[in-house]
Amino acid sequence: MIKIYTYNSIMQNEIHDFIIDNINNELNVKNNKVIENITKDLTNIQDNYIEKGGELLFAFDDENKKIVGTIAIKIENNVAVLKRFYVDNDYRKRKIGFLLYYELEKIINKKKINTIYLTSGKELEGAHKFYERNGWVKDTNNPGIYIRKGAYLYKKEMKKSKKITKKSEILNQAEILIEAIPYIKEYVGKIMIIKYGGNAMINEEQKSNVIKQISLLRMLGIKVVLVHGGGPDIENELKIKNIKSKFEKGLRVTNKETMDVVKMVLIGKINSEIVNLLNINNCNAIGLSGIDSSFIKCSAKDEKLGFVGKIESINTNIIIDLLEKDYVPIISTIGVDTKGNYYNINADTAASEIAIALKAKKVIFLTNIDGLLDKNKNIISVLKKEKIEELIQNETITGGMIPKIEACKECLENGVEKIHIINGAIKNTILYELLSDNGIGTMIV
Repeated sequence: MIKIYTYNSIMQNEIHDFIIDNINNELNVKNNKVIENITKDLTNIQDNYIEKGGELLFAFDDENKKIVGTIAIKIENNVAVLKRFYVDNDYRKRKIGFLLYYELEKIINKKKINTIYLTSGKELEGAHKFYERNGWVKDTNNPGIYIRKGAYLYKKEMKKSKKITKKSEILNQAEILIEAIPYIKEYVGKIMIIKYGGNAMINEEQKSNVIKQISLLRMLGIKVVLVHGGGPDIENELKIKNIKSKFEKGLRVTNKETMDVVKMVLIGKINSEIVNLLNINNCNAIGLSGIDSSFIKCSAKDEKLGFVGKIESINTNIIIDLLEKDYVPIISTIGVDTKGNYYNINADTAASEIAIALKAKKVIFLTNIDGLLDKNKNIISVLKKEKIEELIQNETITGGMIPKIEACKECLENGVEKIHIINGAIKNTILYELLSDNGIGTMIV
């Protein structure tokens, strides 16, 4: 589990001793580039960052006891500059950089800083795209910030918070509730599938926000079925066991050894965690997998993929029974065949098939991206199902997005009204998508 700590918080935290031990341990400094970068002038952090109103954040892997990223803000002459943006190479696919950046922006907003700067090497094209998507622009009017040779200076104007009176705030909240009424009426008593992607689960604050939204939907009378993935956690466990991962068209090749890990992570860890979080948020939840009552029957999808399942049938009786008793079913996507073999089912495909079997009104794919992007990296707000094949052929849709979009298409062709792909990192994103006039992410119709 990755946790984000500020410099001040680690001073009162047990990981403080661990960090200091790493800094003083020559072997660890050599083996951990992130720590090496921190140690270059760690003794100056208190003077140059904290006491001048800045902050330093650490991404810390609790399980492996390792610092995996840092980001800082330095304030000089009323100008804020981002510094020390490092992420361990082994953790880049887990969006650690995004998590650090997201947390730092919240701190910047609290400090009421209007303008911030950063420098970035010209060779870092991926970083430039990330900055530009998040509101940064290249600035040629340098206010006196040091820029190394071969680097760009980026600038971002933060949104100024508006002071509002208590009365106007109440009126605004009332308008939001009034806007939500027709949508609540539309969904009350209807079945809604939420596919909760593993990449959207890696931040505890975001996970808590998702759980609270699901709890509220259930209180409003919407019959929620949550289908979850667990890719990042599975990947971590495979690395610990020195099992290599291989993918074909976005699907994990699954041998017997890998299948044991998938089953352990999805059922034993992730499913039970989600159930527990919902229960303590006053939402009765029960965990299931396709193994229970053998309600998801599978066969091998392709011999080359090993124990990757093709769904043959879904017995919805157990799900419907739980919904009628006001429970939220939490489903791990593992199925069985007639001989008792276990199969790893792509979670997007499983969510689609379950939605079709339950005649669900809507499916929401909750992931770590803002939506489907076109060739220019702009969000496609509305996509018609007739255009999907064309976007796969011209490689606008690639990799792990292919099974997700194909699952969306199958849903629409079998009675589901609309599909949404939205970013679980955005606060209250599900409620905003379902209960307001303004959508977010990509809607497929």
